[in-house]
Amino acid sequence: MRWKEKLGKYPIPVWLFAVVTVLYCESLLHLWTMESFSAGRFAAVLAFALGFGGILGLILSFLGGRKWSKWISAGLMTLLTIVYIVEYFVNDAYMCYMPLATLLSGAQGVATDFGGIVVRLIAQNLWRILVFLLPPALYALLAAPVETRWRTRGFLLAGVAAAYCLSFGIVQGVGTDAERMNDAYNFDSAVRCFGLNVGTVLEQTHSAMPETAEVEFIPVEIPQTQPAPEASETLEEPVVYEPNIMDFDFEALAQSEGNSGVASVYRYVSTVQPTMKNEYTGLFAGKNLILITAEAFTSEVIDEERTPTLYRMAAQGIQFRDYYQPAWGASTTSGEFSNLIGIVPTTAGMCMKEAIQQDLFLTMGHQLQAQNYYSAAYHNHNKDFYDRDKTHTELGYDRFLALYGGLEGVQAVFPESDLEMIDATVPQYIDQQPFSIYYMTVSGHCMYSQKENAMARKNYDVVADMDCCEAVKCYYASQQELEYAMQSLVEQLEEAGIADDTVIVIATDHYPYGLERSGTWRNTSDYLAELYGVDSYDKFVRDHSTLIIWSGCLEGKNIVVDEPVYSLDILPTLSNLFGLDYDSRLLVGRDVFSGESPLVLWPDFSWKTDKGTYDAQNGTFTPAEGQTVDEEYITIVKNIVRNKIDYSRQVQNLDYFNYLSKARQEQ
Repeated sequence: MRWKEKLGKYPIPVWLFAVVTVLYCESLLHLWTMESFSAGRFAAVLAFALGFGGILGLILSFLGGRKWSKWISAGLMTLLTIVYIVEYFVNDAYMCYMPLATLLSGAQGVATDFGGIVVRLIAQNLWRILVFLLPPALYALLAAPVETRWRTRGFLLAGVAAAYCLSFGIVQGVGTDAERMNDAYNFDSAVRCFGLNVGTVLEQTHSAMPETAEVEFIPVEIPQTQPAPEASETLEEPVVYEPNIMDFDFEALAQSEGNSGVASVYRYVSTVQPTMKNEYTGLFAGKNLILITAEAFTSEVIDEERTPTLYRMAAQGIQFRDYYQPAWGASTTSGEFSNLIGIVPTTAGMCMKEAIQQDLFLTMGHQLQAQNYYSAAYHNHNKDFYDRDKTHTELGYDRFLALYGGLEGVQAVFPESDLEMIDATVPQYIDQQPFSIYYMTVSGHCMYSQKENAMARKNYDVVADMDCCEAVKCYYASQQELEYAMQSLVEQLEEAGIADDTVIVIATDHYPYGLERSGTWRNTSDYLAELYGVDSYDKFVRDHSTLIIWSGCLEGKNIVVDEPVYSLDILPTLSNLFGLDYDSRLLVGRDVFSGESPLVLWPDFSWKTDKGTYDAQNGTFTPAEGQTVDEEYITIVKNIVRNKIDYSRQVQNLDYFNYLSKARQEQ
């Protein structure tokens, strides 16, 4: 046959094959995943792809024109193409790109727990995979190896230089994107602005910084928006509160520290204004704590009739009217990290694994463990998912029990029952006061269908008559199991007579991404918009959620927080409420009762204050109703956000808390 005669007959230079493959893959990835088209950013992606493809082509050209060199080149470019394919599926599932280290660390868990979904995705998207693989397939079938002359290499090198000059010129022309190369680097944003090849290089550059590398922090203070206390009509002396700090002399530590990177962090922390103790300091002193990260929980779940216990806890506890859990870029583990550790999870899916390499003495687990609280952590899914069996005992819990890891009484369905976990575990600690308990739930996990969600099947009768689509009904049904779990928990605490002496905190790990339009979750429409009751949404709407802090002792007190609050505020707020000895300068968030100006930040350097929202993707500030600000205010807050993210990154890179722990021991 003629087509057989044509195999391997076309002399195709390997450098041209490399350039075409990278350009092709970057184009497909962005055209298939971008939410809105930006001509400037797409031009930058293509220009960077030309440069990167030229570099690969130049390297491969030294393999020569032998037959075996063709297969090596085809194999290497196939591996590169597979990376693009994986990133496409990751973005389809989680609406963000993830670094290779994060993907590799979670690969085993995904293959084990979601193998069926992976197989289905491959089958349903086989055409996309084949389209991605067209260049290496055609090269392997049709190309005849050809030698590359030195003169050609010279022209290729000049072309690479020209492509990168063009790339950086386009980036500078776009404006705010230039900051994402360095000061405002974030992997997901870098891929969207410059391409996967540049994002990967930047990730390696930022993660491989030497331990002595210094970060240039900008010494600024956010303008205070809280009114000064009015003079007392009774002429009573105003209460003077002390700052929430520990006995650290950061300036002295900076001067004596031999590691210049650590010294720069000491100097930065010394400039941070601590938050003050206040009328709520010690409100929960000595009480039990049950801290819950609730899978894909949102404020929309709470309903007076359908979820009366959650409604009671939200309405009768501390009421948070404007709470956020930013999408940190790696699903559940980064959400847990922000709730428990109180700094920005700058290394996405690797954050928890890396964090336990240092002394996390400020977590609620460790602080209460130091006060001889009985402590335990529980999860009703597999013990080793996200390596929780290795990480959670390092967060200040004496033991960690999960499915296939010591937790009995939970059926091995998916997702597993939060109610069964509560009923199996409460007897273990209810007579062990004071206790410090952590739960990571799973009942609210996607997928949201009766066929693929055991909790949706179990509780579907509760939502069957609701006026919404099937996927949203199944989401509500899966979250109904959390309601039953909380109902059981509160009843057991009340029966034991310790509801007033126990604090329950519920915070989500992330928004319910399993409702977004996605081939991974079999959603042909954006059901998240229906859940939220909107036609469209941005990150500020998407990540809006609720925080519950409830205790029997709070009922009837009507404590309301109207300001913006987010997950990084949980740890400092609880530390203050429990009257613990902590240093507010070391945590990114704030005690919400301290009077410090509110600030919520996102990993892409967007932010929200009581004055308005700043979207770093397009560099626009939208003032809140009735508010006006000047450019100086926006610049100040942008610098504060940069400092907080840089600080969080350095804490992770340098194992900074180990240095603080040593300083504490030497005092």
